[in-house]
Amino acid sequence: MSNLAMDKLIESDEEINKAADLLKVLSHPIRLKIICQLGHDEKTVQQLLDSVGSTQSNVSQHLAIMRNNGVLQYRKNATQVLYSVAEKASIDVVHLLKKIYC
Repeated sequence: MSNLAMDKLIESDEEINKAADLLKVLSHPIRLKIICQLGHDEKTVQQLLDSVGSTQSNVSQHLAIMRNNGVLQYRKNATQVLYSVAEKASIDVVHLLKKIYC
């Protein structure tokens, strides 16, 4: 048996739940696209709409889910709403997915 198989990868239920919650939020293709588009940058809702390729109401629903789960944060600049990644682990997950699938 390998050392990896003998080691527990995630020790506590709290850590398991936190990881599972993040994976639930990222598990939708549009939400994953949003994270990929944001990366380490800040973007307006219009920029996200243009790059994600969905309706304004659909993107807004996904942004709200991600914001309510602490994955995204936003700030208002006059009439614009700018989004950025709040949960940096989500970027790490995307990097791992890219390494595995791309």
